[in-house]
Amino acid sequence: MGDLLLRILEAHQGRFVSGEEIGRRMGTSRAAVWKQVRTLRRRGFGVEGARGAGYRLLGRPDVIEETDVLSRLSSRSFWKSFTFLPVTDSTNSRAAEGAEKGAPHGTIVCADAQTGGRGRFDRRWESPPGVNLYLSLLLRPPVESRRAPQFTLVAAVALAKAVEEVAKIPARLKWPNDLYVAGKKAAGILAEMSTDADRLRHVVIGIGLNVNSEESHFPGVLSRSATSLRLATGRTFRRAEVLARFLDHFAESYRDFLSGGMTVLLPEWNRRSLLAGKRVMVRCPDGEMWGTAKGMDEEGMLLFRADGAKGEKRLHSGEIVQFER
Repeated sequence: MGDLLLRILEAHQGRFVSGEEIGRRMGTSRAAVWKQVRTLRRRGFGVEGARGAGYRLLGRPDVIEETDVLSRLSSRSFWKSFTFLPVTDSTNSRAAEGAEKGAPHGTIVCADAQTGGRGRFDRRWESPPGVNLYLSLLLRPPVESRRAPQFTLVAAVALAKAVEEVAKIPARLKWPNDLYVAGKKAAGILAEMSTDADRLRHVVIGIGLNVNSEESHFPGVLSRSATSLRLATGRTFRRAEVLARFLDHFAESYRDFLSGGMTVLLPEWNRRSLLAGKRVMVRCPDGEMWGTAKGMDEEGMLLFRADGAKGEKRLHSGEIVQFER
């Protein structure tokens, strides 16, 4: 009921709403409304009351609460479990730990801060508290193990859609796992899987999205290559809203993937591709080489033509270490 009151006050954008009107919309008494107002205040929300005018929302903490997130979802049945941690070492580690203990498909592990956030190749992911999204999704998909890496691409498409919907700016995708806005990296995705023989036991997809980071949150040279939605737009965002939009888009993209594979999602990826047609340097097991990125194929592999080569290669893994802007 407290979240319904919050929605009513938010919808009026700081204007007063009478206690009578709130009670009517909530189906409760004015005394019960007053109790819910006190509950919101204890949670850190600024709610002003004025005799004869009612109540208005002055401000709210940017907290991520299960009820707040779930109430915003249209795909609520897809998500079976939600855990929010004030601080943890890594949400991927906690999700993998949960997987071994039987946590269900559709489990979400989210943290306000991470002490050991990591990206690909065990690189550190800066994870300060109170400003960004750090979460992991536990999935138990009915697919072959070889297809598990493609869930990185599924998550990337969903994240791009969420960013564009909330921030109203274009999102670009850098194969295989980065999201860029305004020419800089704003998000990274890390997928890790567990298998038994040829059977895929589970996939954990970790997402780090810089939402409200300031320049001071990016140490050293990172400030030249990283950004946030706030830095790109000049506006702050409710993390719960960004998270809910991503979860909805992911559920949709996941179902599309299961029904039609990457073929269904490929147009969404390729129209946002940061690399298509550009010269890039790829680091792979064979070493580093320059060439042209030609796009991504229906298996999620990078189509790449090395300088001086006659044909294209299909790269299933690797790192783009440089690319032409």
